[in-house]
Amino acid sequence: MSAEDLSPEAQWPLPPAWMWDCAECVRRYEAMKHIQAVIAGLTAEDPGVDWDVTDSIVGTQISLSRHLADAHRASLPDWDPSCATCAGHRDSVARTRQRSPGLLPGAVMIAEEHRARHLFAPPRIVGLM
Repeated sequence: MSAEDLSPEAQWPLPPAWMWDCAECVRRYEAMKHIQAVIAGLTAEDPGVDWDVTDSIVGTQISLSRHLADAHRASLPDWDPSCATCAGHRDSVARTRQRSPGLLPGAVMIAEEHRARHLFAPPRIVGLM
């Protein structure tokens, strides 16, 4: 384990208690963690292993964040003032509302998925989407 893995920016947070009351949250969270472990094992055995990030780790994170945004919208965290990606999504929603109202549902969906990621992903990777 490297020093980077131990930094607060790299630590996976413990999801809130209410997520454990939802069978779908639990199923998607466990799937995400399982894929992470499988990929970590493969890359530990062969650092040159070829795997498709969009079909595995990222895909399971998107699945969980989409479920959270759809089923638990009221429980999503507020915008994080220290997160540049939150600021970008917030600005995008405001611009879309003003310039292209027909595209607003998509901009809101993406912003909500990002806010949901703050519940289960480390700060180091939350801002990547």
